[in-house]
Amino acid sequence: MSEFLSDRGVLLLLLLLGTAFTFAWTMLNRDRLRFKWYIAAPLALLHTIVGVAAVVAFAKLENIGRGVSSESVTFSLFGAIFFLPLFYYLLAKLSKRKMADVFDIFTVSMVFTLLCARINCLFEGCCLGARIPGTDGARWPTRELEIAFYVVILTFLILRIQSKKNYGEIFPLYMVSYGAFRFVIEFFRATLSEQVAGKVPEQGAGSIFHLSHLWAILSVCIGLSIYYEVKKRHSKNHGGKKK
Repeated sequence: MSEFLSDRGVLLLLLLLGTAFTFAWTMLNRDRLRFKWYIAAPLALLHTIVGVAAVVAFAKLENIGRGVSSESVTFSLFGAIFFLPLFYYLLAKLSKRKMADVFDIFTVSMVFTLLCARINCLFEGCCLGARIPGTDGARWPTRELEIAFYVVILTFLILRIQSKKNYGEIFPLYMVSYGAFRFVIEFFRATLSEQVAGKVPEQGAGSIFHLSHLWAILSVCIGLSIYYEVKKRHSKNHGGKKK
């Protein structure tokens, strides 16, 4: 991971911003998490470290045998979706906090950090969109659209948590929404191997399936199953009424 962070000053600044947000967000919701500042501060840093390790590790794993050098692999945001839940589970168990509270609160931190990671793509020049047919090299603004998505979903999740209408469904809602969004936007993106080779495809949308389409479908399916299970359990415990 040290190699990944070397010579990436902008990314480091964005990750520090994500860490600061996690700390502030944790303290803002201390009535539910009951973490003192001297616990929340190192926890925020650990959250960032685990998140970076997750997206880097997942990127390397998904490119094994695909002819892409490890130096060309940066990160895969799906790593956070599939690996960070284990961190949240262990955090809830070890700290004896409610599983629903830990997942709900820290999902917002994850989304903000991933927003920072996608903003970094603009500076790194990675995660490009495919060329728009009939134009002089113009590309689909996939990174910008994903940033806009994160802003919208982040606003929605924060408002939902602040209104105290959440009961453990925040993470699966994010999984479903991001999976659905990513499945569509992935048609407009160039694959990593194409970007490394400098061959950004000329085709229009819908002509190429990527590995990320599979992760997107998996994210939607897992998210829906978790959501309905959480919703069923909540309805059973509260007589069908939300908090």
